[in-house]
Amino acid sequence: MEAVHKTDLLIIGSGLSGMSAAVFAANRNIRAVVAGGAGGFEYSSGLMDLWGISLTKKGRITKKPWDMLEKLSEQESDHPLAQIKKETIQQAFLELTTALKQQGLTYSGYKENNTLVMTPFGTLRPTYRLPPAMRSNSEAFRKKEPCLILDFKGLREFSAVFFKEMMKKGWKELKAKTLEFPDTHLQKEVFTPFLARSLETEQVQNKFLTLIRSAVKDEIWLGLPAILGIYNSEKIHKRLETESGLTIFEIPTSPVSVPGIRLRETLMKALENTSVTLLQNQRVTKIIPMLKGEFNCEIGSDIHPVTIHSRAILLATGRFLGGGLYADQKKIYEPLLDLPVYQPENRNQWHSKNYFDLSGHEINRAGINTDDLLRPVTPDNRPVFETLFASGTVLAHQDWIRTRCGSGLSIATGFKAIESYLQVRQGTKLL
Repeated sequence: MEAVHKTDLLIIGSGLSGMSAAVFAANRNIRAVVAGGAGGFEYSSGLMDLWGISLTKKGRITKKPWDMLEKLSEQESDHPLAQIKKETIQQAFLELTTALKQQGLTYSGYKENNTLVMTPFGTLRPTYRLPPAMRSNSEAFRKKEPCLILDFKGLREFSAVFFKEMMKKGWKELKAKTLEFPDTHLQKEVFTPFLARSLETEQVQNKFLTLIRSAVKDEIWLGLPAILGIYNSEKIHKRLETESGLTIFEIPTSPVSVPGIRLRETLMKALENTSVTLLQNQRVTKIIPMLKGEFNCEIGSDIHPVTIHSRAILLATGRFLGGGLYADQKKIYEPLLDLPVYQPENRNQWHSKNYFDLSGHEINRAGINTDDLLRPVTPDNRPVFETLFASGTVLAHQDWIRTRCGSGLSIATGFKAIESYLQVRQGTKLL
């Protein structure tokens, strides 16, 4: 028999926007359900970007995200972040990072500026909030003191030699070594999540400390791929630094991303014993609008179907990879409700002829148009449903990868969507 559950708000999507919105809903004691796939955290860096590209010097990164957001409201007033007040974005970041800190994962950064973080490709990436081990990453680059970069036999996600070659200009005392991670001598390949989970045990930490001491000569900094645990990363990082006498920093790796997994696991932990129910790896397959503005949503498979009856919905479904948008040879669609999608008039306009065009590609700006309450709208700007909201990268008029605003977009619009839901529920409009 098909199970039917009732809730006030169904959040569709378990990426950063959906999970952030779930935390904001829990903080307000909103009865909500989160449904979606894995959420793509394994493919994310675990960093929280706000805005990373200059709007005055094309192709350049920026250290001043708030200055750029001010210019954004002048140059691209239809961008979702341009329509949210600075104080609201700040509150969203503060509320989310506070929730993470309470669960043992502390994100920090400068009050107004971005921090430049070294990537595995030997480049610098601007980000707004980052975990402690990556804060030292930025400091190491700035000081350029004697530093050893390590990787491990069988690890493909990171190369210490490549990193050194890309970063060695102006950093004469930068060295690289490849070591064998404890208890992996029988393995041809190792992966960062496996190494991170291994370091959760004190026994492996002890062996790892011995390994570090044998590798270090006169260096005072030690750079590692991001492997310092999943659930206790801050404790592991602190212990290794204390007992080795080194300043240790992580370098984000290509997927699978341990910092992304840490963030997902911590968000899940923050939702335990709250008003929010998390349905892991359960995708919404169909939405049926009902009378009185409510919805029946089918979740799961035909064998074990579940229906969620919800008074409101937040679409945090992402773009093409997450299933929030779908494209055929002629058009881009929203698959769950067939909502109107902002997009170029024809497929020939989807992409620039130059792949590296600094202005980006028009397809990356496709998405859902919304009103000032983040409700999807018809072509004449009327809400499709009074109690349907959207947040994150499914929104139109933004190119989050090029502008490095993915986390900021997800967190800020997730926050605004929850505030808008409350205002609609209470019968008043959000100012």
